[in-house]
Amino acid sequence: MTGRTALRLRAIPSVDRLAGAAMALLLAVVAVCVAAPWIAPADPTAVDYLQASLPPSLEHPFGTDAFGRDVLTRVLYGGRVSLATAAVAVTVIVTVGAAVGAVCGYVGGPLDLAVTRLLDVLLAFPRLVLAIALAALLGGGVAGVVLAVSLVSWPGYARLVRGYALQIRDEGYVQAARCAGTPWWRIVRTHVAGAITGPVLVLAVVDVGEVILAIAGLSFLGLGVRPPAPEWGAMLNEARPYIEDAPWMFLAPGLAIFLVVLAVNYLGDAVRDALEPRLPRLPQRPVWTPPWRRGERHAARRQRATAIKRHARAASTSVDTVELARLDGVHVSAGNTPILAGVTLRLSAGQTVGLVGQSGSGKSTLAATLLGLLRPPLRVDSGTVTVLGHDTAGWDGDDWRQVRGRHVGLVSQDPLNALNPVLTVGTQVAEAVRAHHRVSRAEARARARAALELVRLPPRCLDAYPHQLSGGMRQRVAIATAVVNRPSLLVCDEPTTALDVSTQARILDELARLREELGIGLLFISHDLRLVSQVAERVVVLHQGAVAEDADARTLFTAPTHPYTRRLLAALPTDDRQARATG
Repeated sequence: MTGRTALRLRAIPSVDRLAGAAMALLLAVVAVCVAAPWIAPADPTAVDYLQASLPPSLEHPFGTDAFGRDVLTRVLYGGRVSLATAAVAVTVIVTVGAAVGAVCGYVGGPLDLAVTRLLDVLLAFPRLVLAIALAALLGGGVAGVVLAVSLVSWPGYARLVRGYALQIRDEGYVQAARCAGTPWWRIVRTHVAGAITGPVLVLAVVDVGEVILAIAGLSFLGLGVRPPAPEWGAMLNEARPYIEDAPWMFLAPGLAIFLVVLAVNYLGDAVRDALEPRLPRLPQRPVWTPPWRRGERHAARRQRATAIKRHARAASTSVDTVELARLDGVHVSAGNTPILAGVTLRLSAGQTVGLVGQSGSGKSTLAATLLGLLRPPLRVDSGTVTVLGHDTAGWDGDDWRQVRGRHVGLVSQDPLNALNPVLTVGTQVAEAVRAHHRVSRAEARARARAALELVRLPPRCLDAYPHQLSGGMRQRVAIATAVVNRPSLLVCDEPTTALDVSTQARILDELARLREELGIGLLFISHDLRLVSQVAERVVVLHQGAVAEDADARTLFTAPTHPYTRRLLAALPTDDRQARATG
């Protein structure tokens, strides 16, 4: 397990408190099952017909079975068998599936083709039906059940890992390793295995519950542990004839299976959220609000929305007087790693602020903080983020949704990734309109057409797909989507990085023109000080997550105060430095 994986695992309880409860429950069950020889009140196989079918009591908390054996003792000892068998099976499944998938995905060729066809055949059969057939063929018992469950489960892991390996083998760092003469098996072990740790661990945690159910099902059918040895599935089978007369015989092992599977599945969801922040996160469970407080909550939200609209209208009629957004001493970290360190930034109406810094300085993190788009493991540790006159500390998803796109727009770095390849440009721009205004489809399309005309794109682009447009045209579509609702603030996160010089110049001219026509505030983020100086009136230099310098453009070029700013200016050509200082 990598250090990054361990760091994210430590963040699981902060993702959802119930995940901590699920982990505690699972650890408690494992602990009492392991300690069964020392805490169990009786012998799990001792028969005493005089004590047969006794209901729960102080002496026998879970009652006794038809043979007079203590049910609590058998549940504890049965848990040892069930959990140990599931752990062994999952280990075999993960090891075999991950190894086969990584090798086939990276090597490819006839081996990959043959294994893929085998996976298709195995996955075509229902897992439980195939496991029953294999367990019966292998003669049952613990070893037979483990082998049967492993044989029907490893194809899922192999297919998942193969997909990741197919992507990773074309990455630049893998090609560099191949050019360096690194053996293929070492590349698989180092690069492929490191990339698949998170997804495989998530699938393994979730699969523990399915494996426990599969093993219990096979034992229930008489293919697993042989009586009188205790095992949860076998206990259910033994209790089947006595459901009406002695229901506690059935409820005790059934409840044990239910609690363990529930805890494992919930813990698997939490692990997924912690290890795979790029995946869609499960919706957070809202805090329950009493009915008599819900009206107050909605009224406060409506009042805040009205105040934000009033603030935005004031910003549209004022120049450099109304504050649009402010960061005061904001600290952002990822686990124990600081990303932003005490950043303070003020954005006003009608003003263009340039944010410049080298890659990794925290520019995109600052933009995500300003837009409420931080995702775990990133978090705001301290400081305040104010948008349109309101502190965002207590905002939830609905509060941010009302602001993003309507009052604050974002132009991302790569428009090809920001645009859906299977939807037309007009559909996507109109979607931004309908997200904030109750208008008809025709009215939304008309506003989308006007937005495209605003960025000087022909009407034919409405029905075009993103791949049919050039890079500069796609960037203009991204700008049109961001300004279609006439926001007060526009955040441009390196919008010209992937464009050629002439297209960069046209995009910069468009942004400057839109700022003048719409009266919006503009935050222009880039690592290129030359570009920032062309559009920004004030320049903020970000270095290692902290503000190194904040000054108007002319002052920064003529009298920089921070050594990092001086190094940036020294890297510019002499003619550029002189032009910025005099212009």
